[in-house]
Formats: sequence, structure tokens, C-alpha cells
Amino acid sequence: MAEAILVPQVGQDLTEATVVELHVKLGDTVKKGDLVAVVESEKASFEVEAFAEGVVINMPYKEGDVAEVLAPLMHLGQPGESLEGAAVSATQSSEAQAPVSAEQTTIAPAASAITAQAEAQGSTDGWRRSSPVARREAAARGLDLASIKGSGPGGAVVQKDVAAAIMASATAHRQGGGALAVRTLREGQGSPIICIHGFGADLSSWRGMVGTLPVGLPVMALDLPGHGASAHVGASSFAEIVACVGESLRDVAAGIHLVGHSLGAAVAAALTERGDLDVRSLTLLSPAGLGAKVDGDFIEGFLSAQSETALATWMRRLVHDPEKLAPVLVRATLAARDTPGLVAAQRRVAAAVFERSTQLFSLGRALDRFLGPCTVIVGRKDVILCMDEVAESVPANAALHRLPAVGHLPQVEAAELVQSLITRTVRAAG
Repeated sequence: MAEAILVPQVGQDLTEATVVELHVKLGDTVKKGDLVAVVESEKASFEVEAFAEGVVINMPYKEGDVAEVLAPLMHLGQPGESLEGAAVSATQSSEAQAPVSAEQTTIAPAASAITAQAEAQGSTDGWRRSSPVARREAAARGLDLASIKGSGPGGAVVQKDVAAAIMASATAHRQGGGALAVRTLREGQGSPIICIHGFGADLSSWRGMVGTLPVGLPVMALDLPGHGASAHVGASSFAEIVACVGESLRDVAAGIHLVGHSLGAAVAAALTERGDLDVRSLTLLSPAGLGAKVDGDFIEGFLSAQSETALATWMRRLVHDPEKLAPVLVRATLAARDTPGLVAAQRRVAAAVFERSTQLFSLGRALDRFLGPCTVIVGRKDVILCMDEVAESVPANAALHRLPAVGHLPQVEAAELVQSLITRTVRAAG
């Protein structure tokens, strides 16, 4: 029997969601718990996990499409099975299992309804069709929707079209100085929390903790040069990375709270010295730049791995307890490498900030001078950085938390504690 993974209901009053990311393709084998997609509403982003297992036999949507909630996002079946004539059951990928009839699993994709609506309206009303997410991100970046070619249903501008426009703008700037991919993960009021990922990751790594960060504040994240949607933005030094991030954040808000991991933590600290950003607080997870040493073998092994088995072997070094490294994280990292030039771009970033096992930058002076609330969180079992060097380099004005039985990913191995410390740091800023 084919299983339908449904588009989750992402809000009581919302009837549609944008398919932001697809982590599987037709013919892929999916296991229970695998991350298969990310959908986005006007208010938040949601990861869609498989609550069944099988082979992907049908995918009515592509990235950027606007989907009806509770419509099939994809179908899982047996190898060689087709959807036509197959009995279908519905699996809702959210905690609340809503009753769905067999008739409901055959809902036509939202694209048909939107196209019909667009045809009925005609093109004389002067209104450019766009998704709520696309409108919000275009407004945040100062982009005119009329200048963006839409690839969605009925020619609508969707999130990936805005992202492409941002990328085109970035590549038009000088190398290392263009705009980066910045995305709103949660709407809110007040000074936003800006999350900056570490080397080899991307902004999607923060999605799991969005809902637990201080309620009411917006949460945003960006892709560093050479990573994610910013893969084509180059940087030849740590200073250029910082400059690129700073330029991309300068007009985001009057005040910001920075949360960074590893390389992203070093960038966050360095941003406080620019003078044109109002940084209210810093939370630094396993920060690079405090000490000279880095595991150069890990950097090379991580970049060279081409199979899931090899990549998992190196990524286990990021955690003290291998069981804390979810297989879906490894598969998502490997799938991201399908982006042309991504690994080569990350090699260039690595060459800019590391020389074998030596870090080529330091954030010690920046931390010494920062007067706002600052929290540094490290794992005592971190083998990527030298924790003795890090601990000795944290200035007296920063709060240092050394977590037992935790490696380089405290946000994974001690998630609740880390989220509590982030909340405390943000609130201390007033």
C-alpha cells in the first residue's frame, strides 16, 4: 500500500505552505524519521519527516511550489510500484494526526488552483503574484518583485526566485563583498536573533531550535560565503568573510542578537568591531579563533568524503556520543553536495581560514572589547578545537560554560541547556 506524506498544517488559519527544500527525489529509499522536506508558512519553517518507509514513487511538487495543507507532498511505495491503481493511505508529518480519507489523498496540487485563479484574474489588475514568503524576503532585501522573474504556478514569484535574485546581486559585487542568502526562520517583533552556522554547514542547521528561542523575537539565519545558497559568494580571507556578512546584515535591524557556531561564532564576535552594527548580545558555541589549533585531518576528511559511510565517519568526530549524530544530518549534508561547485567553494573558504591544523585568525581582541552580554559554550570532549586553548582565551567579561560529555556540537548534544543559555543571554541585553 502506498503511503502519502502530507503537507503539514503549519497554522490554524493557514491553507497553504511553500515547499522550500526537498531532500529526496523519485526512486530514493526513505526510512522512518528521515528528513524529506522543509515547508514554510507566513510565520515559520517546518521540517517534514517521514513517518513511514518505502521508495518515493510520486512527487507532485517541486521546490518553490505553493502546496495545499494536507495534500500529498509525496507518496512512498514499493520498488517498481506506481501510484496509479495503488491503494493509498495518508501519513501526516506533524505531531497531530488529522483524519484524512482516501478521497482527500487525491487532492490536486495547489498549482492547478493557482493557475486557474491567475487565468481568471487575467493580467490587467497590475498585481504581481507572489508567495507571502517571497514578498517578505523581497521587502527585507529592498528588491522590487516586478523585477524578479517568477517560476511558481501561474508565474508567481516564490522564495527560490527571490533567493536567486539575491544570489545574482551577490555575484555582481566584488568577490567576497556581495550580499549573502539571509532567511527569516520565524517572524516576531523586536531585535532579531541572527544565527551564523559553522564551517561545512548551512542555515538549515538552525531550524530545529527555532521554536525554543526567546518567544516573540524574530529569528533569522544566513549562509556564509561558500555555503548553502551563498556557495557562489567568494572570500579569500577571514576578514573578507566578516565584511561580507556585515554588509548583508547592516540593514536588517537597528539592533541584533548574534548566535554563532564554530567559524560562525568567530564571525559573530568579529562583527562587533565593525562599528556599523548594533550587536546587543553574543552567544558563541564552540567558537573558532580562540587558540591556534584546529583538527586539520577532520577538515580534509570532511571535504574529501564522497559516500554516506565516509562522511558519517568524519562527522562523528563532531560529537562525543556517536548516537547523537542523526543519520538524517549526514544524508542532508551529502545531498547538499549535489550543488555544483559547493565542495570546491568550501575548500577555498578552508584555505582562507585554516593552514593545515592552524587557524589563521583570532577573535580574542573583539571579545575583550565587547561590553554587552556574552556567553561562550564549549564541550569538554571537543576534538575539533583545543578546549584548553579556548578556555584560557575567554576574557573575564564573558560567561564560559564548559559542558561535560559534549563535543563540538553542544547545540545537538545538550540542546535544552544551550537553548536556555541563549535565551538567558538575549534577555540580559534588555
